[in-house]
Amino acid sequence: MMNKNIKLSIILPVTRIDKSVKKCIDSLLEQDLQDWELLLINNSLNNNLKFCKEYSMKDSRIRVFEQQYSELGKAKNIGIENARGEYISFLYSEDFIDKDFYLKLIEACEKYDADVSCGSIIRASKGIKTYKLKYANEEVYTNPQEKIDVAHVPDMSYVWNKVYKTEFLKRINLKFIEGMFFEDVDFVTKAVYFSNKIVTVPDTKFHYLSNCDFSFKEIKSSDKKRADSLKSKEMLIEFFKEHKLKTNIKNLIKRKTCVTILGLPIITVCEWDDRKKYYLFNCILLSEIMSE
Repeated sequence: MMNKNIKLSIILPVTRIDKSVKKCIDSLLEQDLQDWELLLINNSLNNNLKFCKEYSMKDSRIRVFEQQYSELGKAKNIGIENARGEYISFLYSEDFIDKDFYLKLIEACEKYDADVSCGSIIRASKGIKTYKLKYANEEVYTNPQEKIDVAHVPDMSYVWNKVYKTEFLKRINLKFIEGMFFEDVDFVTKAVYFSNKIVTVPDTKFHYLSNCDFSFKEIKSSDKKRADSLKSKEMLIEFFKEHKLKTNIKNLIKRKTCVTILGLPIITVCEWDDRKKYYLFNCILLSEIMSE
């Protein structure tokens, strides 16, 4: 049930405890926005419950939920179901945000009565920081194709650099697909498309640590992960076709296989619904075969 005294519910699955998750939570405690709640979803095989409860004892705005270890979709759905804030956002434990990030995104939503607002992303890798996504202007979008384009879907289907109106998510009954990887792609695509408006917010920084030692990002290639990647792409292609949306042709690749020697790509095969393309060294087109 929504609480008028809580402006924002921040959902954070906790998969492991290290200095990055502490930095992440500490960045929330320093936010200019004060009327928030943090939902820590203990989502790990390790015993992190003590750590989560210690933080909840430090700040009454922090609530703790426990679940069995699974993909992140289940954890985020638990957060949505228990969120009491007017708005919802998501965090992963290896990331952190500037102190005015949430305040600016919520003010933009309220200014334009928008269901979704988007902030810029700073990518940090090996000590080097670069903008992965930068919004220079405050702009409002209502056209479906323009919303998809400005949110960089599906290239950057990130759930965490955005704020969503809680009433909107619950009205369209939007949840994460459980039991699969790449669940953010489906969620973000639908949230962006079905929103009444999207507003981009300049001078905002979400810090994404790409080289962090994080279990889900370090998972080795597996049959399930490859299968989920294919399923995610197929669902995306079907959604784009159904709603007559356009995207870069590379985003419509259903399957990509590669022959390597000593780790170097020699022959790469890209498959679409209607064609296959064969590349040498990942860049020289050798041939294109159309499907019958």
